[in-house]
Amino acid sequence: MGSDFPPLAIRIWMHKLKKDVAQPVAILERSLLNFMSPDAASLSVKNATERGILVPRAVGARAKRMTLGFCQKLSSLPSSTSDPYCFECHLPGILRECASCTRSFHEDCQRKELETPNYSVPSDKGQPYRFPLNETDKEAENNQNEELPQTPTPEPLLDHNSNINQEPLTAATPDFLKHESLEWDDDVFFVSEQKGARQRKQTRVKDELQPSSDGEVGSDLEHCTRCRLLKLAALHNPPQLDNQEIGCLLSYSWNTHHSWLSMDVAKYMAKNWSDRDSALVKRILFKTKILGLTDIGRNVAANKYVYLTEFLVDLLDLQHNIAVFFGPKSVEYNATKWLLRDVTHDIREIRRCPDCYRYSNEANLSSLWFAKPCLQRHELVFAKTTGSPPWPAKVISVSKRKPIKYDVRFFGGSHSRALISERDIIPIESDIQSHIKPKNSRALTAALRELQCHMMLSHYSASLFGFHADPVIAEDLIQIALSHCSESTESKRGRPPTPASAKKRKLNTTAPEASSPLSTRVMRTRRRTISLRSEALQENMDDSVTYQNLTAEIIQAHEELAKCQTELTSMRQKLDAVKRKRWCHLCLKEATYDCCFMASYCSGECQRRDKRRHQAACKVNQ
Repeated sequence: MGSDFPPLAIRIWMHKLKKDVAQPVAILERSLLNFMSPDAASLSVKNATERGILVPRAVGARAKRMTLGFCQKLSSLPSSTSDPYCFECHLPGILRECASCTRSFHEDCQRKELETPNYSVPSDKGQPYRFPLNETDKEAENNQNEELPQTPTPEPLLDHNSNINQEPLTAATPDFLKHESLEWDDDVFFVSEQKGARQRKQTRVKDELQPSSDGEVGSDLEHCTRCRLLKLAALHNPPQLDNQEIGCLLSYSWNTHHSWLSMDVAKYMAKNWSDRDSALVKRILFKTKILGLTDIGRNVAANKYVYLTEFLVDLLDLQHNIAVFFGPKSVEYNATKWLLRDVTHDIREIRRCPDCYRYSNEANLSSLWFAKPCLQRHELVFAKTTGSPPWPAKVISVSKRKPIKYDVRFFGGSHSRALISERDIIPIESDIQSHIKPKNSRALTAALRELQCHMMLSHYSASLFGFHADPVIAEDLIQIALSHCSESTESKRGRPPTPASAKKRKLNTTAPEASSPLSTRVMRTRRRTISLRSEALQENMDDSVTYQNLTAEIIQAHEELAKCQTELTSMRQKLDAVKRKRWCHLCLKEATYDCCFMASYCSGECQRRDKRRHQAACKVNQ
């Protein structure tokens, strides 16, 4: 369209023409020279005049000097049913209207992968928010030269634990782009499970949401990115999450990352322009509701988001409005790239395991937050890293390409994450007592204790530690499990040395006519064997009754808690009744009358005895 012009010109001109002020054409063209060439500035003023946005006005009695000002009649401004700016590149041109909403887009700008932006995602180097080690800035060298198979589907149909596949990586991919490795498999298999060399491909069940022909693919591309994302919102959402839990998870992400943006469109208009000028700019530039940081924060606090994708598309609308208003090369638009990068990463982590994401953000509530079981159970392994012994860890995901690598998160310490090769992964056994040794370091001992606590808590239902669970019950279970883990760890660290007096007593009581050395050695061996067997039997019996004892302890703890709460309530009632009484200013007994508002007495005798001290401060005679 020949009448199109950059949308940022409206914001620049409004500072010159606010409150119905008119300026010469030269001033309007000169104000755009910092953003475009002189010819483009002249063409922008001409196109705005042809569209009726800028109207000529006469200045002076003889009307020899013509000036331009904004059209003040909102009904006279040009209007269209669709957005005049592309939802992807935020610029005008030959646009295609969305079949479901008022947004528009260039056919060349349409995303093939829904959650992969067309621009270069900035890296996190030198930034305050850093990604974990499982998402590196560079891909593996052996994967850069491989050709990845192309799929006919325009968007990935992902489950709640899947990794978001992005565009294929080639040798021309810049190193500073942030991307996740395409070698990660959506299906996590266990360490003991080995796939066959000639395993047949699994039969694919046709999905109703998955396009099966070129016609359906083309019809899906007729919609904008927002509508395509909302179409798959329920499929991408983790199961068994209600709006309250989603609001809690999104609040952690929003409160951490919203500081990237310090200015939005609504805040800028309210700060610099009047209501009429703001309404004029909204009529010219925007066809949808202008969302600001305050609006999104209010929606998160009110638990209005049913799906994670709804929060993501609101951020896309915020990014589009900022790009149209401030320009695609502005600082504000660049800040939205950082915001969307971090929020998209958090949404991907929530899809993998909502419980892990919530526990990590609530780490200040419990020191053993990593030991809490998740609804989606993780495999437990020992992972070997350079310079460290095999360390207990949880498996987050497993790669499907060779060499196979495990994305694990370690127990103990800061619970860091790492990519571990398959040959450095050891399946964990049910009995980990063999790994508890006196020579272990304090960090490894603490990690093993946390692992033991996690294994004991895994026998309980994950709903006891969920979002709607009682935190008091969860903390009681953790403390009980921790006490049992501490006892077993201390018993395995070795028995205390025998006192010197006991050693001398044994030497003195030895009979001179003892049996032969051979028989004595055999008897000692048999005694050790019998004692070891009895200890093992005793441990098995203890394990069988451990859970019954834990249940009894929990019930007893709840009864004691209810009793303490009842006593506390009665004590508060007594305290309130005592506070309402008046007390004698001299003897501290219950008062019967007042001298003034500063002193009360139980009798006239106390008032006479306290007269000298109280007379100076008494307000009756003053």
